[in-house]
Amino acid sequence: MKTRGLYGMKRWIPYLFLAPTMISLLTFNYYPALSALYYSFTDWNGFNAPHFIGFDNFVEMVKSLDFQTGFVNMLIITVFSVFVSVTIPAIAAEFIYKIQKARLQHFYRLMFVFPLVIPGMVILLLWQFLLNPEVGLINSVLSSLGVSEEQLPLWLGSPDTALASFMLIGFPWVNGVGVLIYLAGFQNIPRSVIEAAKMDGATGWSLIWRIEVPLITSQIKLIAILNIIGGIQAFQNQLVLTGGGPGYSTTVPGFIMYQSAMSASRFGYASAIGLVLFVLIFIFTLLNNKYMKSDTEYSPD
Repeated sequence: MKTRGLYGMKRWIPYLFLAPTMISLLTFNYYPALSALYYSFTDWNGFNAPHFIGFDNFVEMVKSLDFQTGFVNMLIITVFSVFVSVTIPAIAAEFIYKIQKARLQHFYRLMFVFPLVIPGMVILLLWQFLLNPEVGLINSVLSSLGVSEEQLPLWLGSPDTALASFMLIGFPWVNGVGVLIYLAGFQNIPRSVIEAAKMDGATGWSLIWRIEVPLITSQIKLIAILNIIGGIQAFQNQLVLTGGGPGYSTTVPGFIMYQSAMSASRFGYASAIGLVLFVLIFIFTLLNNKYMKSDTEYSPD
């Protein structure tokens, strides 16, 4: 009986260790998300009791010009972000993977990963300086190439170029985390598969496109969904660099949600925007998992 009692206690030990983490997760992640579902149907300023107003917040959101413009901006930024994040780090990882000398491979891997230690705020402020129309490095280079002062772009200061300037931030868009994920995928491909493909005549581009790329589909899906989530949620760049302007040229729904809650004390309306963004992320995640598949995807298990 005593042995059985000790065995029963041991079964509960993992649950006891997990309990603090689960309580924190439920308190700080699940409860705010679920409460936002309720508040999205209310008129609530964060202090008074919420007043139920049905779908009014959603109707106002759909009719709002700034939300419509921000939604289009968000789609453009997200599509561009997914494209460069899926392709360019994969190309960099492929080049590193092809390096024969282990020391050189390690060096290049370190060079791509090292920028990760630089705080994101520093990078944003650096690009703000680079894109400064008066003293920025980019316009200085254009002036030295003969571009007249009247033709120099205003970058973040003009509605015509502000959104494109946002997408320029991070050039050449080689994300260190993406490079590591793709490189792990390439290195996980069995040498026997590569050798068999070469014996069948696959070389160069055909080897990459027909053998290696299908075998890193899991990594491509991961990078794509992470960037979709990041693109839909992000508003830090707008908050730091432009405040969503000039006009509504760089605003996104996440920034409108932040302003509605923190500046206008419209927590109900902000919750409605947050709920719409959550639904969008959920739909894109399902579509990504359903349609982005490969018949030759390799699993080490």
